[in-house]
Amino acid sequence: MNLIIALLILFGALVIFIAGIGILRLPNLLSRMHAVTKVSSFGLLLLLIAINLFALDLGVFIKTIIIFFVLINLSPMASFLLAKVSKEMDDNETNNE
Repeated sequence: MNLIIALLILFGALVIFIAGIGILRLPNLLSRMHAVTKVSSFGLLLLLIAINLFALDLGVFIKTIIIFFVLINLSPMASFLLAKVSKEMDDNETNNE
Protein backbone atom coordinates (compact mmCIF):
# COMPACT_ATOMS: atom_id res chain seq x y z
CA MET A 1 0.00 0.00 0.00
CA ASN A 2 2.86 2.38 0.81
CA LEU A 3 4.34 1.79 -2.64
CA ILE A 4 1.05 2.71 -4.33
CA ILE A 5 0.78 5.87 -2.22
CA ALA A 6 4.38 6.81 -3.02
CA LEU A 7 3.80 6.26 -6.75
CA LEU A 8 0.62 8.36 -6.72
CA ILE A 9 2.44 11.19 -4.95
CA LEU A 10 5.37 10.92 -7.35
CA PHE A 11 3.16 10.91 -10.48
CA GLY A 12 0.97 13.71 -9.10
CA ALA A 13 4.00 15.88 -8.35
CA LEU A 14 5.47 15.08 -11.76
CA VAL A 15 2.24 16.07 -13.54
CA ILE A 16 2.07 19.34 -11.60
CA PHE A 17 5.74 19.99 -12.38
CA ILE A 18 5.06 19.45 -16.08
CA ALA A 19 2.15 21.91 -15.84
CA GLY A 20 4.53 24.44 -14.30
CA ILE A 21 6.98 23.95 -17.15
CA GLY A 22 4.08 24.42 -19.56
CA ILE A 23 3.29 27.77 -17.99
CA LEU A 24 6.85 28.90 -18.63
CA ARG A 25 7.37 27.38 -22.08
CA LEU A 26 4.07 27.62 -23.94
CA PRO A 27 3.83 30.54 -26.37
CA ASN A 28 0.52 32.27 -25.59
CA LEU A 29 -1.99 32.82 -22.83
CA LEU A 30 -4.56 30.31 -24.05
CA SER A 31 -2.01 27.50 -24.19
CA ARG A 32 -0.77 28.37 -20.73
CA MET A 33 -4.29 28.38 -19.34
CA HIS A 34 -4.85 24.90 -20.76
CA ALA A 35 -1.73 23.63 -19.01
CA VAL A 36 -2.82 25.12 -15.72
CA THR A 37 -6.45 24.05 -15.70
CA LYS A 38 -6.33 20.57 -17.17
CA VAL A 39 -2.98 19.17 -16.21
CA SER A 40 -2.74 20.56 -12.69
CA SER A 41 -6.29 19.35 -11.88
CA PHE A 42 -5.23 15.81 -12.81
CA GLY A 43 -2.07 16.12 -10.72
CA LEU A 44 -4.05 17.32 -7.73
CA LEU A 45 -6.50 14.43 -8.16
CA LEU A 46 -3.60 11.97 -7.93
CA LEU A 47 -2.34 13.66 -4.77
CA LEU A 48 -5.80 13.64 -3.19
CA ILE A 49 -6.19 9.93 -3.94
CA ALA A 50 -2.83 9.30 -2.24
CA ILE A 51 -3.95 11.31 0.79
CA ASN A 52 -7.14 9.26 1.04
CA LEU A 53 -5.29 5.97 0.78
CA PHE A 54 -2.82 7.08 3.44
CA ALA A 55 -5.40 8.36 5.93
CA LEU A 56 -8.27 5.90 5.35
CA ASP A 57 -10.58 8.25 7.27
CA LEU A 58 -14.08 9.43 6.36
CA GLY A 59 -13.36 13.01 7.48
CA VAL A 60 -10.30 13.23 5.25
CA PHE A 61 -12.26 11.71 2.38
CA ILE A 62 -15.01 14.32 2.67
CA LYS A 63 -12.49 17.17 2.84
CA THR A 64 -10.58 15.96 -0.21
CA ILE A 65 -13.80 15.52 -2.19
CA ILE A 66 -14.76 19.10 -1.33
CA ILE A 67 -11.31 20.35 -2.37
CA PHE A 68 -11.49 18.48 -5.66
CA PHE A 69 -14.96 19.71 -6.58
CA VAL A 70 -14.07 23.30 -5.69
CA LEU A 71 -11.01 23.04 -7.94
CA ILE A 72 -12.95 21.43 -10.77
CA ASN A 73 -15.59 24.18 -10.61
CA LEU A 74 -13.34 27.20 -10.08
CA SER A 75 -10.59 26.33 -12.53
CA PRO A 76 -12.74 26.66 -15.69
CA MET A 77 -14.32 29.86 -14.35
CA ALA A 78 -10.94 31.43 -13.73
CA SER A 79 -9.74 30.38 -17.19
CA PHE A 80 -12.84 31.84 -18.79
CA LEU A 81 -12.34 35.16 -17.02
CA LEU A 82 -8.65 35.28 -17.99
CA ALA A 83 -9.50 34.57 -21.62
CA LYS A 84 -12.25 37.20 -21.61
CA VAL A 85 -9.99 39.86 -20.13
CA SER A 86 -7.23 38.94 -22.57
CA LYS A 87 -9.60 39.25 -25.51
CA GLU A 88 -10.90 42.61 -24.27
CA MET A 89 -7.34 43.89 -23.84
CA ASP A 90 -6.48 42.79 -27.39
CA ASP A 91 -9.63 44.47 -28.71
CA ASN A 92 -8.76 47.70 -26.85
CA GLU A 93 -5.21 47.67 -28.24
CA THR A 94 -6.54 47.14 -31.76
CA ASN A 95 -9.03 50.01 -31.39
CA ASN A 96 -6.39 52.38 -30.01
CA GLU A 97 -4.04 51.89 -32.95
